[in-house]
Amino acid sequence: MPKIVLFSLLTLWSTLPAIAQGPPTDVRERVEAAKVGFITREVKLSPDEAKVFWPVYEAFHAELRSVENDPMDRDRREAITDDAEALKVLKSMEATAEKREAIRKKYQKKFLEILPAHKVLAYYCAEREFQRRLNERLREGRSGGGRPGGPGGPPPGSGGRRPGGPGPQRGF
Repeated sequence: MPKIVLFSLLTLWSTLPAIAQGPPTDVRERVEAAKVGFITREVKLSPDEAKVFWPVYEAFHAELRSVENDPMDRDRREAITDDAEALKVLKSMEATAEKREAIRKKYQKKFLEILPAHKVLAYYCAEREFQRRLNERLREGRSGGGRPGGPGGPPPGSGGRRPGGPGPQRGF
């Protein structure tokens, strides 16, 4: 158990500073590695539980990705003013939501077969918290809150502090 926790923490620690570096696939891989470490730590997965959980988790997310994205997420430069087209988009949104909910229910049953209920709930909470923190970091990056010495970040050697700002922010 201590080995997997240590490995998760080291993975998490080593990937966080580089999330905003490298090509998009590299960033995606680093975020995914940080997510694995975060969820493993927060849910307190034992090595045996992790061996069974992560393949089911991967299948769950692969199935979710196979469902068409929300039609409202498409790049629409103009508002839909035609009622027939709007109705089509609304029906598509409903169908997509129903498919995603069916997948979530299916995999919740599978998670409950391999983990106790409190860990399944902890997984859902950890996934939501990770996403919240990731979104927060992305917003900070867009608003100029970069790394020390980087564009928009505090000066090097300032300990991560921006002049007049709070101390360094904790990562995932």
